[in-house]
Amino acid sequence: VLGVAVTGDGTRAVSGSVDGTVRVWDVVSGSQIVKCEGHTDWVMGVAVTGNGSLVASCGRDGSVRLWTMSGKEVRRIAHKGEVMGVALTPDGGRVVSCQGKQVLVWDATSGQNIKALSKHSGVVRGVAVSGKGDKIASCSQDMSVIVWDMKSLTLERTLEGHSGVVRGV
Repeated sequence: VLGVAVTGDGTRAVSGSVDGTVRVWDVVSGSQIVKCEGHTDWVMGVAVTGNGSLVASCGRDGSVRLWTMSGKEVRRIAHKGEVMGVALTPDGGRVVSCQGKQVLVWDATSGQNIKALSKHSGVVRGVAVSGKGDKIASCSQDMSVIVWDMKSLTLERTLEGHSGVVRGV
């Protein structure tokens, strides 16, 4: 298992694995609710909206996939190579992914790229969106974390001080 996310109410967990599947779990009973199949290689990361209505996954197969909690794939967003991380805005309106040295922002409904954010000097390893949906954080092999403003899609602050690769935010 390479990625996990939990719904805002804590009742469901979503996991992504090297077996290429995304699984939704009932946290109380521990039982698997649904298995989402579609990735053709490792699932590197998963995310879920605050209300649990939408799941995102990313993988080595060069795709981000959006799923309903019942396991239906509703969108596939093609990338040019391995996607290391994925995040969703709380309302599910935007998807944030990372590939190479870029952070990519997408419209979740249309699958259209809104903007590519390019300030990291190393491969971006992970992304996150704030609970209000107003900030993006990205981390990189360049040992930095960058905070981006979601509205303007501009760099807000670079956080430096790690002495090694930053793999998660």
